[in-house]
Amino acid sequence: MSLKRNTIWNLLGNGLPLIAAAAFTPYTLRQLGNEAFGVLTLIWALIGYFSLFDFGTGRALTYEISKLRSAGQFQSIPSVLKAGLLLTAATGALGTLIMIILAPHLAQSWLKISLPLQHDAQIAFEIAALGVIPSAITSGLRGAMEGLERFRASNLNKIFLGFCMFTLPAVAIVLHGPRLWPIAFYLAMARLLVVIGGALQLHKYLFAKNSAVPDSQVSTDNSLSKRLRSLLSFGFWVTVSSIISPLMVFGDRFFVSAMVGADKLSVYAIPQEALMRMLLVPIAICGALLPLFATLADMPALKNSYRENYRRMTFIMLGLCIAVALLAYPGFSLWLSPEFASKALPITLILAAGTFFNGIALVPHTLLHAQGQTKITAQFHFIELILYIAVLYFLATFFGLVGAAFAWTFRVILDWMLLHVTAQRHLKNQTAH
Repeated sequence: MSLKRNTIWNLLGNGLPLIAAAAFTPYTLRQLGNEAFGVLTLIWALIGYFSLFDFGTGRALTYEISKLRSAGQFQSIPSVLKAGLLLTAATGALGTLIMIILAPHLAQSWLKISLPLQHDAQIAFEIAALGVIPSAITSGLRGAMEGLERFRASNLNKIFLGFCMFTLPAVAIVLHGPRLWPIAFYLAMARLLVVIGGALQLHKYLFAKNSAVPDSQVSTDNSLSKRLRSLLSFGFWVTVSSIISPLMVFGDRFFVSAMVGADKLSVYAIPQEALMRMLLVPIAICGALLPLFATLADMPALKNSYRENYRRMTFIMLGLCIAVALLAYPGFSLWLSPEFASKALPITLILAAGTFFNGIALVPHTLLHAQGQTKITAQFHFIELILYIAVLYFLATFFGLVGAAFAWTFRVILDWMLLHVTAQRHLKNQTAH
């Protein structure tokens, strides 16, 4: 296993789309205007959030396939993969249904969207709902590829999808004018193309009745029901986290829109989106660490690897966040406007502090999932959500956008503390046994 190579591919998968973001976001913002662009950020968030309707199957597939590959049980992989994709398709359909039901309420009342934009926004939300099914299936395909250590293929798909996310809105505006529903349609079609490409990349396991890879330790029971139970047993608590976590990462956008209006949302959402992209570095590293942590049987080696990568992540995030603090104002001034930079600077600095802790928290989070401890992370997220809602309501009500930024930073610091202490305790207990 090459941690360095896999991390580099993950960095490329998350980083290259930023080129498209930098190039096309100013044009899209100018053409749509603040309010419609704010709604577009909500469409991005909704499609990303409802991809959780893979019910944790993507992460479960990485875990299960890593174990099978490590044990040499290659002929068991097709049944696991097919069960996982069947599950993601079914649960993705559920997510589509829920989002279609919510679309009128989001457009007409909940988000304080102005009357002239409501009809376009509702159609866009309904079309975006159709993207939930391919989003969920894509999550399963990506999880399988990472379990097979096909990080190159997984990230080529991610690069394509990331470029589509930022280029297709501009293309849709050129072809159809500054309307939201064509943008949502193009984004949904891009996700469907990624599903087709991913299926072709895994055709050896999806379409062949018998794997050509020799297997000396084939499981005696590859039944669909067994595979579904296995994936669900791991994925249930991942799903709980997947439902709650995006609410705490992006849910404040909807709260801010409801409190101050969608026309002011871009001042908050653009810095937040930029900082979330900065997390591509820890996400890339931890994406490669998951199969490594899952297959390291030697506890002292696992402990040393964890501590080494935790220290590395701390230094990386510190450097990145200092760079953001220094470059935020001149960067936004050149990219968008000095007026936007002045309004966004305090929000950016507060969110940058939280992003530091959010990044390093991914290392203990990855360790716990690699060790099958998904329940504890889900319980933490449930506790955090309750506290976060209360703090967000209070701070956003009295301090507006700055208060919302402080609430988010408070939440991620709490998350880091809980995960760090629990991971250390887990390693200590496992070493003692």
